[in-house]
Amino acid sequence: MTFNEAEEKVKKYYDGIRVIRGLKYRLEVYEKRKADLENKINNSVIKLEDNYTAVSYDVIGGSLGGVKVSPQEKAVDKAFLVLEKSLEGVNAEILIIEEQISDIAAENSDIEYILQEMKPEYKEIIESLYKYEKGALKTSVDSNMDRATIYRKKDKVIYEVMKWLNFYN
Repeated sequence: MTFNEAEEKVKKYYDGIRVIRGLKYRLEVYEKRKADLENKINNSVIKLEDNYTAVSYDVIGGSLGGVKVSPQEKAVDKAFLVLEKSLEGVNAEILIIEEQISDIAAENSDIEYILQEMKPEYKEIIESLYKYEKGALKTSVDSNMDRATIYRKKDKVIYEVMKWLNFYN
């Protein structure tokens, strides 16, 4: 693994953190939507129009073998079917989001472990540069160091990441 590949892995790690944060927000939205749909289904919250005609039960006919279904019953069945299909879609989307979060977390696990083992000073510099996307000048001002020191420490962290990744792979 080269220096540039290790640096890309660190950048990808912090990009993954941002993506996970967005996915978790989407997951919360879908969980609320799921709870709302389940509540509607369980509490039978369906509003029907009141202009349906009655069914005449005195004449046998139709393909249901003499069983007639009122327009209101059809409307209720259709409403529940729509809610249930919507709930299935939401559940599928929740599974997709959870899988995406899981995949990103698995990809980031090596880098996360390596960065946790770093000295706090180095970790702050790397976070400033890659997580918060501050430049070297802003990072140097925030850390009370000159820019050359920031570059040296960043390079040291990237070399350390590179050594760890080469050791594991």
